[in-house]
Amino acid sequence: MKVLIVEDEIDVADLLQIFISLEFPEAEITIATDGQMALDKLSVLRSVDFIFSDFNMPKINGGDLYLEVRKQFPNLPFILVTSEEPKKHKQFNGANDFYHIDKPFSDKDINNRIVQIQAGVKPAAGKSRDYVPIDVRTLQRLFKINTAVYLKISAEKYVKVLHAGTEFNQSEVQRFSDKAIDELYIEKIEFENFIKDFRKNVFARLAWEKVKTEEKFDILADDVALIGKASRIFGWSPAVVELAQENISNVINLVKSEPNFAKLANMLKNEKNKKLASHTILLTFMLTELATRMNWASQGTIEKLTFAAILHDIELDDDLFADKQTLMMHDEILALKETDPDSKLLLHPIDASQLTLNWPMCPSDVDVVIRQHHERPDGRGFPLGLAPFKISPLSAAFIMCEDVIYKCMIDSDADLKNYFINQKEYYSREPFKSIYPKLLEIFL
Repeated sequence: MKVLIVEDEIDVADLLQIFISLEFPEAEITIATDGQMALDKLSVLRSVDFIFSDFNMPKINGGDLYLEVRKQFPNLPFILVTSEEPKKHKQFNGANDFYHIDKPFSDKDINNRIVQIQAGVKPAAGKSRDYVPIDVRTLQRLFKINTAVYLKISAEKYVKVLHAGTEFNQSEVQRFSDKAIDELYIEKIEFENFIKDFRKNVFARLAWEKVKTEEKFDILADDVALIGKASRIFGWSPAVVELAQENISNVINLVKSEPNFAKLANMLKNEKNKKLASHTILLTFMLTELATRMNWASQGTIEKLTFAAILHDIELDDDLFADKQTLMMHDEILALKETDPDSKLLLHPIDASQLTLNWPMCPSDVDVVIRQHHERPDGRGFPLGLAPFKISPLSAAFIMCEDVIYKCMIDSDADLKNYFINQKEYYSREPFKSIYPKLLEIFL
C-alpha cells in the first residue's frame, strides 16, 4: 500500500505517518509539504493508493491539488484532512472518490477511513456539523452551564461529559487539564443560547466592575471568538451583527478605562495572543495608545480603529489565522498570488471590508482600513499592492502596529526598541514617516 501525505505542518504530517504505520506496517509512505511537491512526488511514484492532504498550504492548496490529481488519476482516493468544510471550496463541487477527515483527528479516524475505502464504503452525504468547539477556559467563566457538554472522540463520535446544569468549577477544569483537553463541544442548536448565557454572566454590571483589566481583556477575546464562530454557523444575521457591535462597545469602554498601553505591553510576549481573538483586542489597545500620541484620539477615531481591529480578520477562523501567521513569518504569503489568487487568505481584507459596509452602525472609513491592512510601505502588500502614498494614515498606523505584534510572534524576546530603530528606512515614506517617531516612543 502506497500513501502520499501532503501537509505543510511537519508535526501533523509525522503524526499521520505514525498512525498509518502502526496500523499498516507494510505501507510505503511519502510526505510532501505543499501541493507542488506532491505533484512532483506523484510523477516519480507513478501511482499511490491514497492521498491525505491538508487544504491551506503554500504554492498549491489542497483544492487545486485535487483538481490536478484528477487529471492523471480519475479514481484515486483523495482524503482532505482539515477543520474547514469542503463545501466552502469550489474545487470540491461534484468531487468523486473524495473523503473528508476533520481536524483534530485521532488514529481511528485515519485508519477507519482507509479500511472503509478499501472495503468500498462510500462517504455519507454531506452533513452539517452538529457540534461547536468551546475552550475550557470559556466554559469556566460561566460556572453553571445550561447545556450538555461533549468530548470529541472522532470526526463522527461525541461523548457527553457534562449534563445541562452542571457547575463547571475548578475541579472540573482540573479534570480536563490533567488530560490535556483544552476544548469541549456543545450542540450547534444550543450555541446561540450559550452566547447569551456567557454574556449574561460575564458582563453583569457588578461582576464586570470587579474584574481586573487583564481579565477583562481575556473575557472580551473569548467573546470575539464566540462571535466569530456564530458568524460561521449562522452567517452575519442582524442578531450576530448586534452581538459584534456590543463587543466593540465593550472594548471601547475598556480602552477608555485603561488608556496606558505600557502597562499591558507584556501581553505582546504572551503565547495566547497568537490566537485570533486575543490578537484583535491587543491590537485595539496598541492603536489607541498610538492615536493618543498622534493627537488623533477623538471618539470617532477610536471607534474607527476599534471596529477595524475587531473585524479585520473576522472572515478567518483560527486555522486560517495560524496559516496566515506562518506564511507572514516566512515572508511567503505573496507566493499565494501566483499559486492561489482566489485564496481566502489573499481575499480576506476585501471580504471583511465589504462586510462592514452592510453594518448600520459601522463608522465611515473602517472599510478602507480593513481593505488596506495588509498593504506595505514598499508597495509589496496585498490585496492591491498599493504604493505608500495611496495608503490612508489610519491604515498606516494599523499596519505598523500589526508589524509589532507579528515581530513578537516570531521572536517573543525581541528588543522592540532596536527593531524599530532598524526599521527607520523601511518606514521612510509618508504616511508611515510621520507615524514612525510616535510608535517608537511607545517602546523607548
